[in-house]
Amino acid sequence: MKNFALYLNGINGFSLLGAAILNELESEGLTPDRIYACGIGALFANDFAAMDGKFEERVIYRFPHLSKSFRLFINTGESLFSKFTNMYKLATSMTSKHIKGMVREKVMLSRLENTSRPQMDVFFSAVNILKAKEVLITSREWKAGLKAAMSVTPIFVPADYRNQKLVSTTSLTGVPGFSTLDEEESIKIFVNTMPLPGKKKPTRTWEIMMRADYMRTIALTEHYSKKFDVIFNFSNLPISMSDFSLDSWTRAKKIAKDMLKEKEISKLLTL
Repeated sequence: MKNFALYLNGINGFSLLGAAILNELESEGLTPDRIYACGIGALFANDFAAMDGKFEERVIYRFPHLSKSFRLFINTGESLFSKFTNMYKLATSMTSKHIKGMVREKVMLSRLENTSRPQMDVFFSAVNILKAKEVLITSREWKAGLKAAMSVTPIFVPADYRNQKLVSTTSLTGVPGFSTLDEEESIKIFVNTMPLPGKKKPTRTWEIMMRADYMRTIALTEHYSKKFDVIFNFSNLPISMSDFSLDSWTRAKKIAKDMLKEKEISKLLTL
């Protein structure tokens, strides 16, 4: 089998498609040599990399936690963008102390419950907000890596890591491991689950700002996407796929299986 690296992002329920791709690769005996991940994609990548046969069990376990943590993404408006901006509005109305308490005690990583040390290479992608430079944290420091990779601004406060303030690559470029793209010699596979913004025109200042950030992220994602050998793009799925339900997981697995077949991944990696 040829060596390949998987790049996996994620910010909401669409992230299930990233987990589904990992699940289908595993079922076909195709294991990436390393995974670069950010956002919720980092959590699923870590679970996959535990390599103990419990990946799908962990994915299912995550649903109630992720649904509660991202409850404002569900039934809050008519579009993904309106859901995100409602969450942003709530976050910015809170005090910094309150946000820190929420992140540390309730949201971040579901308190690392049922999460195990990865047994394969995972690189958790974050950005140093003071130097605008990507920082990759290896699986040797997986807990610190997960916290940094999931510090999605402006919802979560930056993570502290070796005297650096780190935020998730998700909210800046949407592409984890972008600093490695020119040097990575393996086949590069990108699983993009960053949702497109809704079509509703923003009217308030914070809505305009968030839409501008989203459009910039999408533009950067498209720029970096040109450097990948294979791209699985799930950015424009029906809104019904944006929750963390068992029904969505079942649909995600079918979509992932069909897409792997369409892209002839088994053929590409085994020839």
